[in-house]
Amino acid sequence: MLLAALIDAGADLRNIQRVLDLIPSHYPRCNSIRLDVREVKTHGFRAREVDLKISEDTGKVKATQMLEAAHRIASVATISERAVTFAKKSVKLLVETEGQLHGVDIQDVHLHEAGSTDTLADIFGVATACDSLEIFGGDVYATPVAVGGGITTFSHGRLATPVPAVLEILREIGAPILGGPERVELATPTGVAMLANLATRFVEMYPAMVPEIVGYGAGRIDLASAPNLLRVVIGQSTEHRLGSDAVQVLETNLDDLSGEVLGHALQRVLDSGGKDAWLTPAQFKKNRPGHVLHVICDIKDGERLSRIIMEETGTLGVRYLQLNRFTLERHLTTIRLQINGKLFEVRVKFARDSYGRIIRVKPEFDDIRAIAETISMPAREISELALREARRILEKGAEER
Repeated sequence: MLLAALIDAGADLRNIQRVLDLIPSHYPRCNSIRLDVREVKTHGFRAREVDLKISEDTGKVKATQMLEAAHRIASVATISERAVTFAKKSVKLLVETEGQLHGVDIQDVHLHEAGSTDTLADIFGVATACDSLEIFGGDVYATPVAVGGGITTFSHGRLATPVPAVLEILREIGAPILGGPERVELATPTGVAMLANLATRFVEMYPAMVPEIVGYGAGRIDLASAPNLLRVVIGQSTEHRLGSDAVQVLETNLDDLSGEVLGHALQRVLDSGGKDAWLTPAQFKKNRPGHVLHVICDIKDGERLSRIIMEETGTLGVRYLQLNRFTLERHLTTIRLQINGKLFEVRVKFARDSYGRIIRVKPEFDDIRAIAETISMPAREISELALREARRILEKGAEER
């Protein structure tokens, strides 16, 4: 159903079939595989349905065989690294869950239903489809998983729905579930293993977005009370990735001050809490040359900094304007930098957007200058070393999270 919905949303069928054609060469159980897609109606709604025509040997297979096959297929498939990672992690999650449920190592796990070729076909088909639609790397939201209900029969006998593997995977990722709406199995281990590696967040309701593409995938079972559909919605978020705040911009015209007084006034404003300050050369009335002093500050500091400007410059008035601005979340951290056998500490500013992406990294120049004077090395080279080390530390921290 997920594959069908992605195809309905516009995923490239030829690319999917090309990747599926790799399975018989790398999974001994599979003899041939063909993807058929057709349009169907369920409860009056149009959707796509996928039918995988598979010729394969029957019986149990070892989990290690499935893992090896997934790695071999991934190594030759013409899909992105993110798609490869998704496919391998989905297969690994499936077989590890089986091992946990039966209390054995992966080497001793034998797969029944999960060992069939359509497991690999579903996972690599979805990986290729998501690649085609450029879904990897974006934000993927999922609503609570409808697991169905009643009793289902499979290789281990008759058990209540959801089957243990489905429940274990959803428990592990903290996904919300809904029973029903009918007494049939509506979520499979393969399906939730893929969802676990696709969804970045589970939500009760859709996030703020502009929907651009909608795809519907139909299931095989006809439900009495509702259409048996899985829906994929692709769109643009209406929530910007930047933070925002409000600041005051202060300005005053200065046409009778020396450079020394101007420089001192500028530094005094910065030392007193101004976020930024600068001077712009200007031409005033009667063709007098001068400068405009500009200051950006927090709104609460506007009046206090205006008084300082008046004291230092003798100006009779300060203009102010309140502005909104987009911002990045800023942090200050200290790294240790080893140069020529000596260890130094360097403060580093870095900025993230609201989704945690690191946008900018900048070492504090005062620290760079102090090191340069200590070891007689160009500040530019020290700055480059500090920048590389800071990025390495930040990227390592992101991977560990």
